Amino acid sequence: QNEPKWGPKHTGKHDFDANGGHRRLATHESSEAAPRPVVPVPVQWPALLEPDFLVCGHGPEGGRIAALTASGLGALLPVDAADGRTGASAVATSFAAEGLLELGMAHSATWGDSSLLIVTGSGNIACCSMSGSNAEKSVCRALPMPPLLGRGTRMAPSAILEVTHGRGLRAFVAGAGGRVAFLELSGADEFWVWSEVGAVQLPQDAVAAALSAANEHLLVTSEDGKAFLFDLLPHSALPASEFPSRTDSPAAGPRRTWQSACVLPGGRILRLASSWQRERGSTSAPILRPELLV
Repeated sequence: QNEPKWGPKHTGKHDFDANGGHRRLATHESSEAAPRPVVPVPVQWPALLEPDFLVCGHGPEGGRIAALTASGLGALLPVDAADGRTGASAVATSFAAEGLLELGMAHSATWGDSSLLIVTGSGNIACCSMSGSNAEKSVCRALPMPPLLGRGTRMAPSAILEVTHGRGLRAFVAGAGGRVAFLELSGADEFWVWSEVGAVQLPQDAVAAALSAANEHLLVTSEDGKAFLFDLLPHSALPASEFPSRTDSPAAGPRRTWQSACVLPGGRILRLASSWQRERGSTSAPILRPELLV
């Protein structure tokens, strides 16, 4: 797989093994919490919706969760129902991100200021308005900036974040060996490029499946459902540490495909997965259904 071509980055030599890299990774892995059971959240999804991404609201958007398909169809959920504390079935209201497919299929999404910031499979970044608590229609437009990947390359798991205090956008892109690069725009006039300004490291053997971000953290979901939480420095969205401050592992259970996860305002991790399920009391073939789990 080809790597994205970004702007200049730090070129100092660093021998990972000679500087104790694997010893530090092993020490960090030994502090991982024991796997915990995950509990399904009862959700009434819009008909035929099979979401691919999950976005937890923080700040002004702290009251709602968005579940989004790659084609731009989605649903909104209230946080108090999505975290599973009410015990009642959450009713998801549908919305559509109009104009998104003209920019590319959605690859990840993050809440911005009353909008969704979406990274597309072509590396372009779209801003989709989300005014009102139950918006049925969202209008998307491309942001005037270079794509997150070079010509001919394939988009890796990634996320975009609107940094507080007018510091622009921060991008996060997963790479080889469990490394996640932090990027920012640099340049002037029309000559802007994405330049690396930091990085974090997943434990050994972890393969990133999805990224989500807020101003306080970056959450990386691996293909086996583990969630790695990295703290971000205030106002800059740079990593506070190279390694995760928290690892959350789901206990073994029904076979699921883990798709995405995000952090609820109270700190709990909400996961999106899919599994083959049969209607209760039915003898018909099982069908693939989305699940929310806390």
